[in-house]
Amino acid sequence: MPEPTSATFAVVSDLHCRLSTDTCDSFLVVGGLRNPSNRHPVQALLDLIDAERLTADALLLPGDLTNKGRREGLQQGWDYALEIGRALNVQVTIPVIGNHDIDSHRVHGVPHPFHDVRNLRPGFPFADRDKVQSFFSDGYCVLSIPGADIVAINTVIDHVDPASAKRGSFSLDRIARMETELASRLNAPLRGALMHHHPMLHTGTFLEDLDVIPTGDALLDSLRRLGCRFVIHGHKHFTRLSYVDGLAVLASGSFSAMLQEYATAVANTFHIIRVDGDNLANVRGTLRTWVFRFGSGWKRSNADHGGFPYLSGFGRTTPMPVVVQKLEELAAADAPNTRFLEPNVLEAVPDAKYLTPTERDQLNEELRSRDLKLSDSDDGRIELWRRYRA
Repeated sequence: MPEPTSATFAVVSDLHCRLSTDTCDSFLVVGGLRNPSNRHPVQALLDLIDAERLTADALLLPGDLTNKGRREGLQQGWDYALEIGRALNVQVTIPVIGNHDIDSHRVHGVPHPFHDVRNLRPGFPFADRDKVQSFFSDGYCVLSIPGADIVAINTVIDHVDPASAKRGSFSLDRIARMETELASRLNAPLRGALMHHHPMLHTGTFLEDLDVIPTGDALLDSLRRLGCRFVIHGHKHFTRLSYVDGLAVLASGSFSAMLQEYATAVANTFHIIRVDGDNLANVRGTLRTWVFRFGSGWKRSNADHGGFPYLSGFGRTTPMPVVVQKLEELAAADAPNTRFLEPNVLEAVPDAKYLTPTERDQLNEELRSRDLKLSDSDDGRIELWRRYRA
């Protein structure tokens, strides 16, 4: 049996870096002061990286480095991304382009909506010029690190005016060409995709979903056939982790956009995802999430206060009734005990670390009648607690 391969990805999405004279849409301002650090998302993140000794193999940027097509924000946002990547000691920083990164509304007087992202500087968005050309002409390219391939997808490729920019797009003919071309080029045991717009419905607490990619289901099916087992996107500004037919879809929260009334339910986020697997049928992952509060810096997320738990995962293969049974047996074997520590929980149910937030909620609904609860503590430990009826 081959040894499991692992890769770790940091995710920073939707920075919306703006000018100080523009509307207050983001905490990130071009040339903004970075002291005190807990009022600046990037400087506060550097503090977190240092304090928790965080590292990653790659930094993934699902788009919207800048706000409303501002060239200055694009330059500063990319500088911020590279700085974060250096702090994490990544091998590569991989961005895709979002709707705010181009001038689809033709308000900045550039020759073409993609003028700035095509001419920002050498090495942007990728160091390999052939990959840059493929991304902007075909709508996709592949970036690799040892053990993992990432398909970068351009969901704003057809955004040429305000009408076409209302939602992400990736036509069926592009999907077909992508699948044909990449079928022989994706060889890593771990394969994922990165895009800005969401390929599946993503309704939330406040808004309907009117801008999902129309061909999103076909795109996900194609990526699944190509061996991709995780997809990461941005755009919606609030985090969700779904797992459907062996494919995990992470909607990254916004790193620094002002969330206004949304902030009562969600928060600015930074994610680190670790993916493991020894073959395409056995890929699983864990996700850690931190949230930014202005004046407090980055803290481990909490489902009640940040809208998403600190620790979650995907790739559970143990049937849920078996998970319930094993945890019930663990509790019954030591009736006086009220707390079962993580080593014991994972010995009984190794898949407990690969539960999505929705699966964790479903599990706890089942455990409630047994006066048990799988903990969701912010320190990231997976523990089983005995509940008591009021």
